[in-house]
Amino acid sequence: MGRSLRSQTKKRFRAIKREQVFGPVEDARLQRLALAQAKEAEKPKVGDFMEAVDSAVPKDESAMDIAEGGSSAGGMSNRQAKRLKMAKKAKRQKTKAKKKANKKTTTF
Repeated sequence: MGRSLRSQTKKRFRAIKREQVFGPVEDARLQRLALAQAKEAEKPKVGDFMEAVDSAVPKDESAMDIAEGGSSAGGMSNRQAKRLKMAKKAKRQKTKAKKKANKKTTTF
């Protein structure tokens, strides 16, 4: 008959493996990660660098107008731009047709 995972011998051997086999590997990994994290902490931050550059570089007003105005297509794909263009065209044609119909009916 086989032993279950809850048996005392299985528990004992798992505890020994945890300490002697996997323990040193995990400790080495934690040390490596701690060193890497310390190195990253010493590097200049992105936000700190941007603040220093921000004060040194004058702002270009024309570039800001384009970004705020939203005149460019932005993140729109070619397919979306084409569909939007076709929708606007259809709407214009529809309003032209309505105006023509109103002109014909409103003669005095």
